[in-house]
Amino acid sequence: MRVVGGIWKGRVIDAPPGRETRPTTDRTRESIASSVLSFFDLSLEGVRMLDAFAGSGAFGIEMLSRGAAYCTFIDADRRSIQVVKKNLAGLKVPPTQYRIVCADTYKSADTLAIQGTYFDLVFLDPPYATSAEKVGRLVTSLHDAECARMGTIVVYERSASAPQLDLPFLELVRTKKLGETSIDYYRIGDDGEH
Repeated sequence: MRVVGGIWKGRVIDAPPGRETRPTTDRTRESIASSVLSFFDLSLEGVRMLDAFAGSGAFGIEMLSRGAAYCTFIDADRRSIQVVKKNLAGLKVPPTQYRIVCADTYKSADTLAIQGTYFDLVFLDPPYATSAEKVGRLVTSLHDAECARMGTIVVYERSASAPQLDLPFLELVRTKKLGETSIDYYRIGDDGEH
């Protein structure tokens, strides 16, 4: 895999071994990055993001390469975490620009909230077998913990045959189908509770 754009464009990054991870293709990453940039008026300056099922860390690295201020990488798999660390070290990303957490993403919201962490951008690329209900519970927990607040962009990469998220505080802004993959872009709005 390679970084598609930004200051590390063309640099090779590793993927975790085995079949448990499903790296997002370069073409899909480019499409997502272009859409994300449009949501932020073509500048990621100051943007804090969560790469919630990090795998290789490719998406978070892509956004850092394009100017994002900070990325929190979370993955439950220790091998994936080691690959993320190796990729960031290889690119010489300053440690002030990222945090790596080896934990169950679904149980991470409370810990992130205690640390006062919030995100302008949340990227969700769970295993395709993961139900939309389970992903929805994760987004709800991030929202309830105020880690994802009004205006936060949530990007959900899913199987094209899987359902979209249906949450009262999420506004579906755009959907794009790329082969067997669908990318949904949501914005967190006001549900009257926050």
